[in-house]
Amino acid sequence: MKFTLAPLVSLLFGASYLITNAAAYSYNDYNELDARYQVDDGGFGLAARETVDVPFQPSLRAFLDEAVAAHRRSMSEYEHLEAREIISVTARVVISDKEKRNPKFTFNVDPAQKKLREFTPMMQPKVPQEIKLSDYTPWLGGKLLVGGWKTLKDLEVKNGATIDYILHVPKP
Repeated sequence: MKFTLAPLVSLLFGASYLITNAAAYSYNDYNELDARYQVDDGGFGLAARETVDVPFQPSLRAFLDEAVAAHRRSMSEYEHLEAREIISVTARVVISDKEKRNPKFTFNVDPAQKKLREFTPMMQPKVPQEIKLSDYTPWLGGKLLVGGWKTLKDLEVKNGATIDYILHVPKP
């Protein structure tokens, strides 16, 4: 009887292929197929959006009704947030009695977020180099603005307001 090794090797190779494929595809976890798990934030710390859990419903209409109710419940925790307000504020550096020589700059800012100490450096790149804004004090409508840690909203800066930066002369 003639015995060859080739059919036996091919049979073992085919059987190992079948077992390997069966083991690889037998684990189906459908939660892993969710597209949110595939989000690559590029290392910027971005997170996938929040999800709202909706229990199973026997009909599409019941599911959608429950989804709307769950969404409203999840959004109710954000109701206390106020809408962002962007205002236009003009900054003027008073260096002369002549209005034309005083540089003016207009900025669009969020008064609830922007602090006075953050607003002043926004101007420095735009003013002439010989002017040091650290020597100037901010005034709003004849009132000295004190408290760099306060926001523009706390300092009652309104839309269209002009903040004058006047040279501070220390008292002798």
